[in-house]
Amino acid sequence: MLIIRSALLLLFVITASTGYSQSESFNMTPVGPDNLLHKPWDLNLGPDGHLWVTERERGIVVRIDPESGTRDELIQIADHSSTAGQDGLLGLALHPQLLDDQPFVYLSYTHLVDGERNQRIARYQYSNQDGDGSLSDPVIILDSLPSSNDHNSGRLIWGPDDNLYYTIGDQGGNQNRNFCDPILSQVLPSQEEIDEGDWRHYPGKVLRLNPDGSIPEDNPVLGGVRSHIFSYGHRNPQGLVFASNGLLYSDEHGPNTDDEVNLITGGSNYGWPRVVGFQDDQAYDYCNWSSSANCDALDYQNGACPEGLTLLEESSFVDSNYREPLFSMFAVTDDYDYNNPACENAWICRPNVAPSSIAVYESDAIPSWKNSLLVASLKRGRVYRLKLDSQGLTVMGDTTEHFYTPNRYRDIVAHPDGKTFYILTGETGRTSGPSGLTVIRDYQNPSTILKFTLNETVSANDQRMPSPVRVWPNPTTGKITIEWQEQRESAAEAQLFNLHGQVVKTLPELQTGLTQTNIGDLPSGFYILRLQTQEGPWQQTVVIH
Repeated sequence: MLIIRSALLLLFVITASTGYSQSESFNMTPVGPDNLLHKPWDLNLGPDGHLWVTERERGIVVRIDPESGTRDELIQIADHSSTAGQDGLLGLALHPQLLDDQPFVYLSYTHLVDGERNQRIARYQYSNQDGDGSLSDPVIILDSLPSSNDHNSGRLIWGPDDNLYYTIGDQGGNQNRNFCDPILSQVLPSQEEIDEGDWRHYPGKVLRLNPDGSIPEDNPVLGGVRSHIFSYGHRNPQGLVFASNGLLYSDEHGPNTDDEVNLITGGSNYGWPRVVGFQDDQAYDYCNWSSSANCDALDYQNGACPEGLTLLEESSFVDSNYREPLFSMFAVTDDYDYNNPACENAWICRPNVAPSSIAVYESDAIPSWKNSLLVASLKRGRVYRLKLDSQGLTVMGDTTEHFYTPNRYRDIVAHPDGKTFYILTGETGRTSGPSGLTVIRDYQNPSTILKFTLNETVSANDQRMPSPVRVWPNPTTGKITIEWQEQRESAAEAQLFNLHGQVVKTLPELQTGLTQTNIGDLPSGFYILRLQTQEGPWQQTVVIH
């Protein structure tokens, strides 16, 4: 079914935060109108140049023309089920030869067996008649996988080794309404279970499977058993991506802090629930609620551990397969105050950002970005960039923030041209305001795809600038100091812009040396400090708390 949508003529200029060097400017336009999609989950850029999306709750797969916003519904899965916020139609993987002799699309979706959730991976055949596409002839390749109302993960990708990779979360065990359910991320299956097709111990794992759903002969042997399990000890790994050099990266949600970015290697154990982030005994101890003989009578509280429950420090965990994360995002220490009175509520104060997906940037189009990971955030409405070394084995420095809008970011795709980025936004839930201290529920662009395009004219001018300016403190609560480190014959004009491109403050002209100015009269949020000089523009993000 082909449905034509008109595109909104909406344009913003978004500027990236890049420390004290040049910054990049992007034009943002929605692909089609807001609410083009319904509770979307997975975003792929297909070989046909279209954007392929799964709609989690309705079980629909659509193709979107990125230029016109045309919506082409390919299928609505008949036996699909979704009755909670994290089940339903999740991952989508396109065969690399989709438009040639292998027209196959792989989907993961929830269905019911005797009223109980199960997750299924199935292969469909794609056809396209005069622009009206369809998916048909389903073949179930792996069935009866664990499924839950929480932490299903569900990212499905095609690997360079022509195998499928799939993430299964810990099913939300040991927290909230599932607090009496044990976490199985450290539990490995027996040979008898594998022989019988019993996958009950697959939660908290990354799976690797042949295209027909069978177990690859070179999968790791864990606990004496070869299964679909490629790695284990995961919490909620919603992002999964291969770099061109064959390295596999994932991101996963931390409980309150320490969202992880992992380099996934076969047979490795990533520590959950015994370790969160680095094994440093900071801000996390494992309280096992299911260890209580009377768990149902307990009153669950996040961060509490009633007397008599098993409580283990991270340093008590020892496993020869253990691998530390590549990066732990926004880790805090034991004395971190989760009840900051400046925050709208306790949830927004938690340092975790709810990483929903991950992409690799390997283009030369933005030289300073080459060899970076891009982590999309549900909770913060922005993308975090992590710069890698040339081999992709180490994160260099800290995160930088990009593409903030008042939305929940569900998935991100970097176009091969290196100049275009597509971000899928969510429909329900909460995200934070620009300052990170307030909660937003009314999104700017719910359930749509945002297209960010590099403004090459501005970026080229910025890249001629050699980093002449320092700005501190940043973030600030009021005054900032701007230091012009070069000897100058003329002053530079300085202005602050909001994220809608409007000038909100004109600052004193800048000369060589130090200039201090008060910007505390502006509301909390993100602003662009832009200097206009004879050599060209220079700009940087400034945050007011």
